[in-house]
Amino acid sequence: MSTHTTPTPSQVRMESAISDHSGAQSIGTPTAWLNLLGQCLLWSALPVGLLILLKAPLMLFWSKTLVLWGEALNLSLMTQLSEDGRTLLWTTMDDGSFAPSVQRIVITAALTALVWWLGNRLSDRFHPLKISLRALCLIQWSACLFFWLAPASFPYSIGAHANALMGMGYGLMIAIGPMLALGWGILPTPIWQKILAPLAFLVYFAVMLPHKTVLHVWCLEHLSILFMPLFFMCFGALLDLWVFIALYALLASFAPPLAQRPRLSQTQPIHLKKTTS
Repeated sequence: MSTHTTPTPSQVRMESAISDHSGAQSIGTPTAWLNLLGQCLLWSALPVGLLILLKAPLMLFWSKTLVLWGEALNLSLMTQLSEDGRTLLWTTMDDGSFAPSVQRIVITAALTALVWWLGNRLSDRFHPLKISLRALCLIQWSACLFFWLAPASFPYSIGAHANALMGMGYGLMIAIGPMLALGWGILPTPIWQKILAPLAFLVYFAVMLPHKTVLHVWCLEHLSILFMPLFFMCFGALLDLWVFIALYALLASFAPPLAQRPRLSQTQPIHLKKTTS
């Protein structure tokens, strides 16, 4: 007489854990890590190499875009290309005409206090918004205090501000390839999607960056350089990074879900069966 029993639920859980542990060990093998590293290097090198190779046409496009909007909006800031065609050169009128007056500083400080007060009246559901408004207010108050005490010692011009925006934007575009390779590049997506996604990111930022710079220049010329610290710290490279994170989150939402082992609670209950012979 022999007795045969089917596995109990605890035995099934143990076998599943052992299988998962062995799978994790196979993923952590040196060969797997080298393969993953090779993929990351490949998907990083393609967009970076393409961006460096096409830097001259990119600078030409940026220069034409800035000149077009500068003439249309009657801006004083103009740009041209260097002799090698790989660097933007900026020319602008004296920024002293955009320096804030004492009256403008006082009004700006009062409006900033009003924003702080309104932010404090928001409910706790908007706590992240309250913190963001407080940070913006502190930065703007610091700028008001600086221009109140030593306006002549402000070392930056609108041209330097625009040059910094475009330079940091280009640096972010260089970093897009490696950042996407570490995330999107290792997801189980088709090869054409791994190639197309970084190119789409580069095209978006190539179009967005000069238009954002034009908006900054227009606001500074119609307001004053009193708002330049706020624009630079909160709506410069930080805004570009926020946009990248938002676009990456949208992109990752289209990735196919990873295959998962069905849990025991989702399967049929196991009944013990005993057979005798």
